[in-house]
Amino acid sequence: MPLDPLRIAYRPYWWDIDEPLRQIHDDPMPGASDVVIVGGGYTGMAAALVFARAGKSVTIIEKSTPGYGASTRNGGINSASIRPSHGELEKQWGRDFADELYKEASAARIDLADFCETEGIDAMFKLTGWFKGAMSGKHYDYLSREADLLQSRLGIPCRMVSQADQHDEIVSDRFYGGMVEDDIGGFHASKFFAGFLRIITEAGVKVFEKTAVEDIQDHPTAGKMVITDKGSIHADIVVVATNGYTGGAEHKFSRFLRQRTVPIRSSIIVTDDLGVERVKALMPAMRMYGNTAKLTTYFRPTPDGRRILLGARGAEKEPSIKTVNFLRNRLISILPQLADVHIDYCWTGNVAFNRQLIPRIFTHDGIHYSAAYAGSGTVWARWCGKKLAEQVLGQTNAPSVLTGSAPASLPFYNGQPWFLPMVYTWYGLQDHINEWRHG
Repeated sequence: MPLDPLRIAYRPYWWDIDEPLRQIHDDPMPGASDVVIVGGGYTGMAAALVFARAGKSVTIIEKSTPGYGASTRNGGINSASIRPSHGELEKQWGRDFADELYKEASAARIDLADFCETEGIDAMFKLTGWFKGAMSGKHYDYLSREADLLQSRLGIPCRMVSQADQHDEIVSDRFYGGMVEDDIGGFHASKFFAGFLRIITEAGVKVFEKTAVEDIQDHPTAGKMVITDKGSIHADIVVVATNGYTGGAEHKFSRFLRQRTVPIRSSIIVTDDLGVERVKALMPAMRMYGNTAKLTTYFRPTPDGRRILLGARGAEKEPSIKTVNFLRNRLISILPQLADVHIDYCWTGNVAFNRQLIPRIFTHDGIHYSAAYAGSGTVWARWCGKKLAEQVLGQTNAPSVLTGSAPASLPFYNGQPWFLPMVYTWYGLQDHINEWRHG
């Protein structure tokens, strides 16, 4: 079926809601605030809520509008995935660290569900489980070993699905079986954001949008001076929560983070309205879905069950018909039954990685940072923002295992990922070789 370019909306599907995604006020920029947070996404809001409920005055500075970045441009899959396998982590960091990280990921997923329920956020959250399709027989064996370890040692609910039985999960012959992890779910990204924004507003947090932070300097007496294009603010505590949207390298604080995190473009499409019956016929388990490819693809039913969303890493800064065709071909390769389907939405957004492929919470030069969620920020961003604030306030006896020194910088890199085309080519080649040798 040929696509009608005029029917494609190049904006997130999530934005079509009636709830406000902005904080409306006419307050002037304060001259001082106990806490200043740079970045108005999930991380910044989570940290802000903890500080505000501890009695601190909190100001969020956002260079665009709140949530304009990854917080409303994601796929709404709540996985808290960890890129390195448990075995890889154990080899590099030790068994205790690997165990604790996987346990913390599970705790973060549970905490997100509890947060939505406790705070009354109608994010259409569902604990659907997640099916990870194996791209070869070798990958199936690897998943089987991983599932056994996670279930038996860590108590994480997961199980294998054979290739013969995978049509109970998804009516596709693209995979060689896969793994189901039952403690993973999905939500409506913007409805979650809108509910979160309402809560921090009720807690007294002020958000100043379309305000650029130009520098963060030491104050002559104590704390920091946050210099913006609309004035300066004296703060006792400063948090940088910009992740894949960190500004230019001309400023010390942003240059430091940019040298350690790689922003990677993720592109997403959403089909036209297929109806609940057709979506369920294709995805009987109605889960979140992914695969084991190096150039991974993630997909899911939309929260209302009427459409299918699919995303993958991409290089284009702005979405185009080329992006749509690339992702639509990915969708058809998994579900050829959708060859007749039109695409109604397409958009892009940034995720961020560091060299360790593990989210990090750290402090440098008196500034607190949380970043590099490796494409799983729907869970990690909120969790890390919360843990960061709790640790700064001394509210927790169990610091996050993600807390530590700053990630190592990347050589010959200042924030412009010039090497990504080569990485994509190499990963694509590995995917082809894997299917050819082990399919």
